[in-house]
Amino acid sequence: MKLKCILFVILMMILSCKSNDAFSLKKMSNRERNEYISSNLRSKTGTELGNFLYHIKLSKVDLKPYNQILFEKLETAAFPYDMYIVSELLIENGSDKSAIENTLNSKIKIWDVGNWSEKFWDLIQNNNLKIEKPQYYSSDSTIQKYNIPEFMKVKLANNELGENPLLMVDWKIVDYEKGKLIEVLNKLNIKQIDITPKSQSVSLYGKRGIDGLMRVSTN
Repeated sequence: MKLKCILFVILMMILSCKSNDAFSLKKMSNRERNEYISSNLRSKTGTELGNFLYHIKLSKVDLKPYNQILFEKLETAAFPYDMYIVSELLIENGSDKSAIENTLNSKIKIWDVGNWSEKFWDLIQNNNLKIEKPQYYSSDSTIQKYNIPEFMKVKLANNELGENPLLMVDWKIVDYEKGKLIEVLNKLNIKQIDITPKSQSVSLYGKRGIDGLMRVSTN
């Protein structure tokens, strides 16, 4: 019985070692391992990138030597998911915060959307990153409290929205009296506002989208 227990423990240790080296990195030379990791960090995106990093961490590989590649990845990322996991990893690696801040500031339109907005602002607050909030957010809260008149002022000035954009609240189109948009929005407990600008909305929604689209998520 004792022998069976010992054999079981040994088997579990072997299986654990195998699962912690999913890419057989231990069989590679240092040069092969470096090329393999570098190549995959550069080429993978989305969930493939996330899965790769997950297994690399399980393999207990030090990713600090790859910070330059990760910075390049952050700078060229086109989706919030990629930006989030790379930013988080760079912070874990003790990377230069100012470089992360510069990139997040310059690409705020990519990540400050939908459910990602809250995740990023939490990441920013928890790590004391200096990110410039849009002027229509309240400055005294990490949770976006929209100044609706200011929001519309900015979007109108940038020609992203017209006076009466198509309004979608929690994925349902809401009709409102022309000129009463701000009044309607002020009654909502708004969590997030995303837009489809005028330049894109007409091709998607026809005449209804002539002033753009506002997608509002509520708490």
